[in-house]
Amino acid sequence: MSNPEAVSLCIIDDIKSVVDGLTAINWEEQGIRVAGVSSNGEEGLKLIGGLRPDLVITDIRMPRMDGLSLLRAVLEENRSCKVILISGYADFEYAQQAVQLGAFDFVVKPFSEEEIMSTVLRAKAEIMEERSKRLSLREMENKLRESMPVLRQEYFTLLVSHRTSWEEASGRWDFLNIELEPRGFVVMLIEIDRFQEQVAELSIREMELIRFSLLNIMQETLADYARCVVFRARHDRYLAVLNDTGVSRPFSPIEIAEQCCRNIERYTKFTVSIGVGGRVEEISELPDSYRQAHRALSHHLFTEGNAAIMYDDIHQSGSQEPLALEYKDELLLALRSGNVSRTGTILSAISETLQSLISRQNPDYLLSLYDELAASAIRTFYEMVPYSDIQPLIQRFRAVQGTAGLSLSSLQRQLLALCTEGVGLVRRNSLSEGQRVIYEATRYIKSRLSEDITVGECAAHVHLSASYFSSLFKKVTGMTVTQYTTSERIQKAKLLLVEGAQVQEVAAAVGYEERRYFSEMFKKITGQTPSEFRAGYHPDRPEA
Repeated sequence: MSNPEAVSLCIIDDIKSVVDGLTAINWEEQGIRVAGVSSNGEEGLKLIGGLRPDLVITDIRMPRMDGLSLLRAVLEENRSCKVILISGYADFEYAQQAVQLGAFDFVVKPFSEEEIMSTVLRAKAEIMEERSKRLSLREMENKLRESMPVLRQEYFTLLVSHRTSWEEASGRWDFLNIELEPRGFVVMLIEIDRFQEQVAELSIREMELIRFSLLNIMQETLADYARCVVFRARHDRYLAVLNDTGVSRPFSPIEIAEQCCRNIERYTKFTVSIGVGGRVEEISELPDSYRQAHRALSHHLFTEGNAAIMYDDIHQSGSQEPLALEYKDELLLALRSGNVSRTGTILSAISETLQSLISRQNPDYLLSLYDELAASAIRTFYEMVPYSDIQPLIQRFRAVQGTAGLSLSSLQRQLLALCTEGVGLVRRNSLSEGQRVIYEATRYIKSRLSEDITVGECAAHVHLSASYFSSLFKKVTGMTVTQYTTSERIQKAKLLLVEGAQVQEVAAAVGYEERRYFSEMFKKITGQTPSEFRAGYHPDRPEA
């Protein structure tokens, strides 16, 4: 059986003894296969055209077509073919000219087997080197074709992140064979709803197959309506860039996105949430549509997913109206006291308050509020429970919080689970009765900062004698009742001053009838008078 990787050879000479002598050489041992022989130039040219050998050995003088004419014809058809000319001494200068025209080399008659073999092996080495280069080039071209989707993804990731003019983009646009029109775009950001929760028990391979199948559905759906590029983004998200020419559009971008949601739900057990950016005309404006899509997607905090939201349809407001979490301190006291029932009641009250204000809220602002509550609860648990006991709970909570696509109700459920389980650990690690009593007393003090509270009143509230209460309070908190009350009053005063309240109003709100005495106490603790402190935050709003 012939070796398909061997170098193929054709021998053409009108002298039969030369042909017989050349074919008798053991070429196979050198990885060379004699593909055919011919006794004249015309037949030899037909033979070469049919066999397309790598190497040709031909006499320079032959009837009907000489070796030089054959050389020209062969090289016109196949530049990579190596032609070795056989010449007599009388044809030496003629043979040299033939080499200049493209012949590989020439061998002067009479020649030995070693001489012709040496020349053929040099030709073979060059043929193999050229094969290797062609193979490497094909491999590179194949790799480039295979990597084109990744290269397009990387390029569009840059285009939606950095402003790029068409003059800067056009070169790579053509090289990457991007089929989008270079004008009129809409960006969509697509997120798989609660993906990590649903695939927690699956292998990485199974997860990737799901992601790939969802990508295919998205690509096919969007391509039915517009030219598009769709690819995986970070986390459980996909990014789509669609052409939106604005001319005779039967479907709007939001209708296309909604159809994508329906198809995902129909063909899989998953759903997606989609944020749709506004239309932009130029490539340089893609970051604007991407930012809008991201903003629209964030509003799925208020949905349960499986829907599309258009940036133009969301409530656009200026600065966020602040939400006071007046329940926060009570929540932390409930956690410290190990009171499961009280913890649940407070969290329900927080959820109801936020739920009633959703229409006016920035989703990122609400996320930051829940992050703040969770961080405060976690700090409390670290203070109350041994690290080895509390860390698994906190790790589970952070793993869920770190996933994309959580709705507001999911956030509330996760925070409730964190706090109720944490409170259970607090109870199991048994706060002393004295600590519970003092934490109840601190809650009572905070609720009456605007009043003149006495130690006796605090002690009576928790059913202890004043002297024992004072001693126990100092032991648990490290402060006297008066020091603690003053500290809380000054802390509340700072907050009111930052919010812009007048000094006289603040003094009354934290239990000081005389402004002068309040100012002295404030300066003693903070190093500044209330007016100075307030001016540091509101230099353009002097005290009236």
